[in-house]
Amino acid sequence: MTNVVLETENLTKAYGNKEVLHPTSFSVVKGEILAVIGPSGAGKSTLLRLLDGLESPTAGTIRIFGEPFVRASRKKIRSRMGILFQKTVLFDRSVVDNIALGLSYRRIPRAEQKRRAQETLANLGMSEYANRSARTLSGGEGQRVSFARILVTRPEILFLDEPTANLDPLAAKDVEAMILAENETNGTTIVINTHDQMQAQRLAHRVAVILDGSVVQVGTPDEIWYRPVSASVARFVGFQNIFTGIIKDKTVQFGGISLPAPAGFDTEVSVMIRAEDIVLTRNPTNISGIIRTVSRRGAFIEISVDAGVEFFVRIPYKEYDSSLSVGDSIFLDWNEDAAVIGDNQ
Repeated sequence: MTNVVLETENLTKAYGNKEVLHPTSFSVVKGEILAVIGPSGAGKSTLLRLLDGLESPTAGTIRIFGEPFVRASRKKIRSRMGILFQKTVLFDRSVVDNIALGLSYRRIPRAEQKRRAQETLANLGMSEYANRSARTLSGGEGQRVSFARILVTRPEILFLDEPTANLDPLAAKDVEAMILAENETNGTTIVINTHDQMQAQRLAHRVAVILDGSVVQVGTPDEIWYRPVSASVARFVGFQNIFTGIIKDKTVQFGGISLPAPAGFDTEVSVMIRAEDIVLTRNPTNISGIIRTVSRRGAFIEISVDAGVEFFVRIPYKEYDSSLSVGDSIFLDWNEDAAVIGDNQ
């Protein structure tokens, strides 16, 4: 991979006897946005703190800008990076002075600090905030100012730890716009932790899924949400139909259903199909079943079908055939690439 600016090899973190981040290896390319997603407690924040140098790894290595990220190089490398946490921290002074603080520790002359702080506010369309007391800002405004305090230092790598977790949707949209603008305008490399899967899809060029302390898949958003490598990833990103299949005679068999078997798998695999990718039809197909439940879920209708195994189907409400009801015989169909075969774990 060319233009790698950050890479880890067998990066590990333990607290006492508890290993919270298992050996992890991945890389980040210059100018990309990598989103790290996973449930609470999976190790997202631990990983980010290691990458930013706030904590030291138990084992493994980190290389940033081509250099080992160790005690001797940490100060120099960190001067080229910035990190934003989910909790807004502002001081009891004006907005422009809060932003200038990002430069005060770099021995920038005071006049230059203020000039760059005002320039950053202007670039973000926030000049009217300059002389306001930071204590008068809303949560969303405060987070944007905290972000500006980092951007004024002109970081080459930016780490964001759940930066919109405490914000309302409109304020979160403003912060997301700042993230995209910084990446597109300045080519800043960004690693963002988020619990919001839709946010990861909106922002990221690639996504890393971390489960139980292990990075289990890294790929484009389409690869993560439509080609998960395992049942655990599929379950996390919202696949409703996950079956255990057995490979036999070049087919994958589950619940009396057979699909072509891909190469490279052992005897037992997972078959994963999104509920919205399944079509209900009265025209005969290879898979028949009985409707067991029909329920409204906002703008969608969710239907369960007993076809030897239980399938879940999700249909937009406006497309739902209201003549379908519990107990009806029905057939199931899907496009060939909608059924994903992966590891059974």
